Amino acid sequence: MAVTNRKGAASDQVLGWTISSGSFLQTASIKQEENVLWIGDSLPPAIIHANKARVVMASSAVFNSVKSGFDVAASQLGIHFLENGEEWLRQSFHLLNPGGRLVIDLAEPSALQHSEDAKYIGSLPDYWDLLREIGFEAIFVQQIAVHSFLEAIEQGWAELTEEAPFPAAVNRFVALKGR
Repeated sequence: MAVTNRKGAASDQVLGWTISSGSFLQTASIKQEENVLWIGDSLPPAIIHANKARVVMASSAVFNSVKSGFDVAASQLGIHFLENGEEWLRQSFHLLNPGGRLVIDLAEPSALQHSEDAKYIGSLPDYWDLLREIGFEAIFVQQIAVHSFLEAIEQGWAELTEEAPFPAAVNRFVALKGR
């Protein structure tokens, strides 16, 4: 895959990312002993046991006390339910090591229209533009549609309510911080 950096110059760096529509963890590709920053209120059990990774739940205290040190920042829809979701994305960029990655599922507005608790809502172009503005150098995305509440649960998207209009679209992003 040819990569163009933010200045438009071609890079010979080869990136081998695959976005799995079936598995968030497969997309995150957490390696042994990586430091993971989890953004959201609840941590999926599978992430806790992911290859002996060190997982830290994002909080204001983490943002105020840690300046970097994470290989991965990740969230499955959780960012939508936090105050100042955009700021959480910005802060997670600053906490990533050079070469680190953000792996995040961000829902389309229609998927969250029945959720009274959603505070941060955008669309694919909004999310893309924000990630570029923040400073991510390579951004990959796949839009995933689920056709039932059961499929949403299988994806790990318990935040989508049974009242959500199905099919519901969620954008799975992998965004890479430059070296």
